Amino acid sequence: MPPFRIIIVGGGIAGFAAAIALRGPNRQITVLEQSSLNKEIGALISFQPNASRIIQSIWGLDLHDARPLVDEGFRIYNTDGLLVNTIPLLSKTHYEGDRLCFHRRDIHDVLKKAATSDACPKRGDPVQVRVASKVISCDPLRGVVVLASGEEVEGDLIVGADGM
Repeated sequence: MPPFRIIIVGGGIAGFAAAIALRGPNRQITVLEQSSLNKEIGALISFQPNASRIIQSIWGLDLHDARPLVDEGFRIYNTDGLLVNTIPLLSKTHYEGDRLCFHRRDIHDVLKKAATSDACPKRGDPVQVRVASKVISCDPLRGVVVLASGEEVEGDLIVGADGM
């Protein structure tokens, strides 16, 4: 039986998260990234407790290399600078995960490494990443994306994960 071909348009945090979630036996996943470096830019990103639980417990990823910070809550001050309220966010007991904050580049690198690693054979083949592959059109009925080079890439499922 030929593999189920999945094309993911976008090699950022969402693209690699989708690739990890969709990895499995007899699946061929290709991530198309328009940049030639496939590096994340930006600053802080936070994962809510349900997301951090999925990444750690279900996907089995070690987030230590992404250097997470646990967001313990909010402090609300009035215009005079006096503390008027605190809202704790330590909810691990309820959601089985913490609200974690990362630098975008750090979490991107961890997700990319997990998606492209062959260390998880029962989760299927490693994801293939194609850089400098800008998608200019998509025909979901035919399962085809067209790259700026004119090349057509075919798949059984196309996932758009190219940010805003």
